[in-house]
Amino acid sequence: RGTNRINRGGIISLPQLFQPLHSTKESNANTIDIDDDDTFLSSTTTNINRVSISKPPIHWTVPNFKVGYQDPITGKWFDEDGPRNGPPQNYWRQSADEREYNDDMAAADAVLSSFDIESKVQLLEHRCSVRRPSLSRKMLGVWAPLMLGGSCMAYNDRPSDDGGMVEVPFLVEIRRRGGRRFGPKNHYGIFDLKLERGEELAVVVTTTTMNTDTDTGGDDDDDEGSSMMISANIKADEKNEPVDLGKVIGREDGGADADTTDHPQLLVGGITYLSDYAMVQRRQDGTIDFFLRVDRNYLGA
Repeated sequence: RGTNRINRGGIISLPQLFQPLHSTKESNANTIDIDDDDTFLSSTTTNINRVSISKPPIHWTVPNFKVGYQDPITGKWFDEDGPRNGPPQNYWRQSADEREYNDDMAAADAVLSSFDIESKVQLLEHRCSVRRPSLSRKMLGVWAPLMLGGSCMAYNDRPSDDGGMVEVPFLVEIRRRGGRRFGPKNHYGIFDLKLERGEELAVVVTTTTMNTDTDTGGDDDDDEGSSMMISANIKADEKNEPVDLGKVIGREDGGADADTTDHPQLLVGGITYLSDYAMVQRRQDGTIDFFLRVDRNYLGA
């Protein structure tokens, strides 16, 4: 299925630039490490403000079931306990989850490698099922900008054996200004409440892992230890029109007289694709903004 490959032990492998989840430790840097097993980002301050991320984990629509895989050579089925008799229950849903994940990660890899970006992104846009993305709860969360205005934002100067981590200059968090709200619980779990037209949202740009471990909401000044670069309030609107938040400027060494890195304008809106893992925006000139989700508190949709 997709780009998945299964070895003789029935273990799936995903050929991609990202590697399994872990936090990074820099011997010559101030690093905020997250010790949980499911960590997939850390905040690292070196001579340039950067945030290190790895891929988000796959989000399964049906919780608490064993994921099954079929060996393409022998035809035998496996799960985490070993061989099994046939596919698991809800296998059709598992397959759909895997396809979405693989397609999103393939687009992220294309952005990072600067190869075949347009075709990979168009594939996502053509199958986008979110009718009103600017009112979707999937907008909420913490995002890493891999590309803005057609310019790659990820740094590619890390060692090739660095565990598949990617560095970006900042994170973008979109959250309800009045605090997190949840919809009614169903048999799939509990989720953030759908956005309402005119609802106030806070957009915060930071160089640290603000609001990735705990709930969000409240005053923007309460994020202890974060290096805030932009804080703005916008309103949810079904028109999906881009809102210009200005340029994000990062200092090279933090000093008052330091040189600055001038990034492209940061926009929110013009969303053409939105999923559990990625958000794509198109600017008026057709250039791409590509964001990867790095929010461990994301509950899905």
